[in-house]
Amino acid sequence: MKRVLLLGPFLLVHGCDGSAPMEDGDGAAGTRNAGRAAAGPAAAALPGRPADAARDEAELVRLERDYAVALARKDRAFLMRFYAPDWHGGNWMGFWTKSTMLKSVLNARYVVKSMNVRDLKVRVMGEVAVVQGVDEEVSSVDGKDTSGKWAFTDIFARRDGQWVAVASHTSEVKPTGE
Repeated sequence: MKRVLLLGPFLLVHGCDGSAPMEDGDGAAGTRNAGRAAAGPAAAALPGRPADAARDEAELVRLERDYAVALARKDRAFLMRFYAPDWHGGNWMGFWTKSTMLKSVLNARYVVKSMNVRDLKVRVMGEVAVVQGVDEEVSSVDGKDTSGKWAFTDIFARRDGQWVAVASHTSEVKPTGE
């Protein structure tokens, strides 16, 4: 299965059996509870200052790249932290919850050989951030090639001092012949 809307970028686009995922409520917990250390009193008093935004942008770029590695390795612990419990994602097949996403991408039928996340654009707006980018991957489901190029948008929220994906969308990028 492909990246769903972050962040990840990538999951929702491919990899299921072709049927739309079922909306089945997500009772899974998974946000990180460890707080982030503040840079000092000024940072705590001025959360929107440019130094904080640059640090947040770097963290979100790191999360997106780590997400690609986590998919290939089927790193359940990372993916549980990446997606907020109330995360929803979508593509042409329908809408997904955290539990349906995890079930699909952790399944042995879905194989990611490589995933390159690029062209990342990050916008931090206080406690919410939008990350858009492109994912080029080599993947398969049940031995069938599902490789491709995907544009994604991941929306993150800062919860308990950590960024978590709360919504995502993925669309296939088709060659235009140019």
